[in-house]
Amino acid sequence: MRPILSIMAVLLLLTACGPSNIPGTKVPDTQANREIVDLVETYRVAVEDRDMDTLGQIVSRRYFENASTTAKTTDDYGYEQLLKEVFPVLRDNVKKVVYKIDIERITVTGREASVYIEWDLKFQYVEGGLEGWATAKDKNRVDLVMEDGRWKILSGL
Repeated sequence: MRPILSIMAVLLLLTACGPSNIPGTKVPDTQANREIVDLVETYRVAVEDRDMDTLGQIVSRRYFENASTTAKTTDDYGYEQLLKEVFPVLRDNVKKVVYKIDIERITVTGREASVYIEWDLKFQYVEGGLEGWATAKDKNRVDLVMEDGRWKILSGL
């Protein structure tokens, strides 16, 4: 009986010393990862609430989006276009949002990070006087940059 107790004690110690994850994720629990998970949650809630002030605060002024088309520049936009053209559509044409984000992985390299997510979006919209619901689901990478001691979204919205 003693050898079994010894083996169980060793196994318990080995599993207790393993790296822990941030609750609800598969992301290792580090200070940087916690800050990034918090930022992603702030972003998710701001989209659901259509909170343009919060969205404007968590996006870097260096934001740039190329819509995943490097050969085509007509769909590229930066921070100013995000504020003037994209956010108003969310504010004025979207009536209700249900947004789920699952973080699959985070990589941090110095003052930059990438968050690999799977998202599921349902929203009620009004366009041209017509109302409807739309859904979308995809995987994406959101790039971040550390600015003034806080993580901010650099691309990937």
